[in-house]
Amino acid sequence: MSLRSPGRAVFLVLLGATALGAAGNSAIFALLPELQDRYGFSDAGLGVITAAGFGMSFLVQLLVAPLADRGHPRLVLIIGAVASVAGNIVCATSSGLWTISAARALIGAASGCFAPTARALAASISTEGRAERLGRMASIETAGFVVGPVIGGALVGPFGVRWPFVVFCALGIANIVLVSSIQLPELQRRTDSGRISIGLIRERPVLYAVVTTTAYSLPIGMYDALWARYLTDRGASSLLVGVSLACYAVPFTVLAGFGGRLTDRYGAGRVAVISTLMVAPFTVAYSLFTNPWIPIAIGIGEAVVSAVALPATQTVTANAAPPGRAAGTQGLAGATSVATMAVVALVSSALYGAYGPRTTFISVAITGATIALIARALRPAGFAGAPVPAPPVVVESHR
Repeated sequence: MSLRSPGRAVFLVLLGATALGAAGNSAIFALLPELQDRYGFSDAGLGVITAAGFGMSFLVQLLVAPLADRGHPRLVLIIGAVASVAGNIVCATSSGLWTISAARALIGAASGCFAPTARALAASISTEGRAERLGRMASIETAGFVVGPVIGGALVGPFGVRWPFVVFCALGIANIVLVSSIQLPELQRRTDSGRISIGLIRERPVLYAVVTTTAYSLPIGMYDALWARYLTDRGASSLLVGVSLACYAVPFTVLAGFGGRLTDRYGAGRVAVISTLMVAPFTVAYSLFTNPWIPIAIGIGEAVVSAVALPATQTVTANAAPPGRAAGTQGLAGATSVATMAVVALVSSALYGAYGPRTTFISVAITGATIALIARALRPAGFAGAPVPAPPVVVESHR
């Protein structure tokens, strides 16, 4: 995007708010093994906690995110930042599985408000370079997401498990201030803007986008529930778990903008399916080694593929959105994604406890690849990834 582009200032603010939101929401992931050891809940409890976040995010993306299409993007973003602060406060004062699950639900609500709204706003700036913008947003979100576990892992040793969450409340407060102090664009509206977005699934491009997003997101549900537990079982410390996320995030952050440019050049539909299929071998490979450093190295390879797959998948969703339903379509794809991740988190946690990592990881890899092939079969004729509707017009709003 040109330095003199009229949408650049808005995009930079969206990037900053996305980074703050991701960092404030992420501390809990690396600290789950510490919380599990402290309160003594089972591996299945990890799935309950993860599913609580995904379930709340599902509801919020369907019910709240579409309000951005009705002219309230700032309100939706602020609600998300407030929920992040509340989630970290609850986690800092938690006393067991159910309070941790409640905290994770609040953090899920935060991401459910923020992610679809920010993506819809970024996509609405222009059709030119859309995938590159979404790639850069994904990269900064990943970078922010890694800050939480790294800092949380560093703080938990000297200060205990509660203080990292107190520290990250400050990021949520900073996000509230940032979002409250700027002008945001309005998204194009139509008469049904703001309605629950589940009905959009009847439109073939949207169905294709939803299934494509599900294929990409499926292994993430397992990683969220089990990655820290898996590495800890192989002798990794909380700090090393945080480092493992950083090792994934660095190549992803560096390459996601390039992945977006690749998508803009070759078409989101084609790139999304191919790159998503390429994730499956990495998922299988994680389970083949007992030294924690080898899965971390494998994760670097997966990060390179994901840096292409994620912006391509998000661009498919943006391009499939009907006029006036940009945030609603993002919310529907995101809600379907987190519902899938919630189910995978529960199932994979149970599989891990009963059969170990190899069966769990291979099963998830095969399922994800199968769904990617189904998505390819569902792609509408002529839908190579170009926008279906005309792009929404960016209008400065003083709300």
